[in-house]
Amino acid sequence: MRNWTPFYSIFKQSTFLGLVLLSSCAATKFRVDNTPLEKHFETNSTFRESHTGLLVYDIDENTVLFDYNAQKHFTPASNTKLLTWFAAIKMMDDSIPFMEYCVVNDSLYFTGLGDPTLLYDNFGYSGTLGFLSSSSEPLVYVEKQMTDERFGPGWSWDDYPYYYSAEKSSFPIYGNMVNFHKELNDDYIQVTPELFENEFTVVQDNSVSNYSIERKEKANDFTLKFNARMPERQGNSMIIDDEIPFIYSNHLFIKLLSDTLKRPVYQSNAFPDCKAEILYSVPVDSVLKHILIESDNFLAEQMLLVISGQLGDTLSSEKTIKFMMENHLSTLKDQIYWVDGSGLSRYNQVTPNALVAILEKIYHEIPKEELFAFLPQSGGNGTLRTSFPQLEGRIHAKTGSMSHIYNLSGFMETNSGKTLLFSFMNNNFNVSSSELKKEMERVLAVFVNDR
Repeated sequence: MRNWTPFYSIFKQSTFLGLVLLSSCAATKFRVDNTPLEKHFETNSTFRESHTGLLVYDIDENTVLFDYNAQKHFTPASNTKLLTWFAAIKMMDDSIPFMEYCVVNDSLYFTGLGDPTLLYDNFGYSGTLGFLSSSSEPLVYVEKQMTDERFGPGWSWDDYPYYYSAEKSSFPIYGNMVNFHKELNDDYIQVTPELFENEFTVVQDNSVSNYSIERKEKANDFTLKFNARMPERQGNSMIIDDEIPFIYSNHLFIKLLSDTLKRPVYQSNAFPDCKAEILYSVPVDSVLKHILIESDNFLAEQMLLVISGQLGDTLSSEKTIKFMMENHLSTLKDQIYWVDGSGLSRYNQVTPNALVAILEKIYHEIPKEELFAFLPQSGGNGTLRTSFPQLEGRIHAKTGSMSHIYNLSGFMETNSGKTLLFSFMNNNFNVSSSELKKEMERVLAVFVNDR
């Protein structure tokens, strides 16, 4: 059995050197319904029966306002994307490198650099697609060496048909997913890429309570099942909008690209001896905002691969993580385990201390007037659009959720005009996520509504 020991862990002194804990007496100023906050965590049934940690840091005063289990380790889920964000800030220029290419013997040779945006989510790929389409030379594709498997370490094996678990690759196309779309009263289901229309069947299955689209585990064979007995599912009244990952291969990539460009694409096993040029695609910030606001796992995973291209010829998430841990994150006070870009892996382990330290580093990299635009806003947009309505507009933070996990790390704006950094982590809770969020909102309000 493969030993999935996390790739890298570092235990050194923190850049977070200014943190000074308040005395237990002073900390009692933070209360929920007249109960000291620490006592509230110990007695409230929601938190008492879960693994909970909270760190709140006043960056202007260089002071920890509250610390509850901040040194303990949690599964971060999509809070891992904060590490990926910081890696991109430190390692990337303004635009995403799309491909390397050169013209040799009247042929245009090209290879991918991990860019996930081609024909995905309206990222403005017309320039890159137009470059390939308008080339007068025959197109010859060469696969870029990549050490990553199609899935990351510690990912759930049975998540293969879900949109949040698309396969990684060196040259993604269409987000490595098939989109099935049908508006109300449409007579047909639109399949994108069109190449998969021949791999898609529709069957009646009255055992399903809603329509479902399934894919075979080891084949790009898709089936729509629907219950014709339900009035709202009959005829053309059914609305469909689903994305299902496809199994990626070089052969499939070439077929999809050829079909899209309406011209042949050939393949070679080796890149010629030439001085390759790099074609860039979209602004890095546009991808990072989508990663953080919409919590896009596929983009986050590909971002680590793109970053690794700055470190050598082979695409490798592990290489990016190793470089970041040994350089830009070497001073973290707490030991962390970081293994993927999205947080799909349960092998990731971080502390609230570490996440706040990373947020502090990010705070000093991005002007404050631009910083909050990268993150979901409570009651506003992204993964917080319907969350924490009593604190609308005051929370700018990254969510991280899995089964029995909900974490929130980012920034709070208080009534007095302060900006606080915080990490509020909850693992192994046994109430509904909506109930947990209500309790979290009560706690966060203590700091937002400061006096």
